[in-house]
Amino acid sequence: PVVAPAVGESAPPDVRVQELEAALAQKTQEYEATREQLLRLMADFDNYRKRTTRQHEEARQFATADLVIALLPGLDNLERALNAAHQDVAPSSAMIAEGVNMVLRQLKEALGKVGVREVQTRGLEFDPARHEAVDIVNVPASDDGLIVEEVQRGYLLHERLLRPAKVVVGRAEHDANPGGA
Repeated sequence: PVVAPAVGESAPPDVRVQELEAALAQKTQEYEATREQLLRLMADFDNYRKRTTRQHEEARQFATADLVIALLPGLDNLERALNAAHQDVAPSSAMIAEGVNMVLRQLKEALGKVGVREVQTRGLEFDPARHEAVDIVNVPASDDGLIVEEVQRGYLLHERLLRPAKVVVGRAEHDANPGGA
């Protein structure tokens, strides 16, 4: 029986080596392209996983924002009721004040557990990112730009502003005639 030569066997050995090297180079190039594509795909997937994890965590943290915002007027009213009860000297007012204070404290503790905090105001410098100026009053130069009164408390949820604090800001009086003539 006559055996047919395999493809490329009839070529001289150095041509055969060149053909094999060219085939190897092509396969190596295909491998590198596939490897690069796989690495990009893995990086894209890792970024997607991190992004969805971050979005899920943010959604979980801020899911309560609408409920908290809806509760804030009630919280304000409890504070007003407590202030009014403290102004009345009747013995029954003291008992009402104590009850309102307990409810207010429990509500604030519950809100604190979900990440709600009060915006700090008194004696601090006015910050338009957290405070809303409702009035400006004349103050000594040392208190220029400082908050002198809180009109309505502001609240944060995990560092996100839910409601700015409404405040009165101090502004130093400036001499209208600095030349003095």
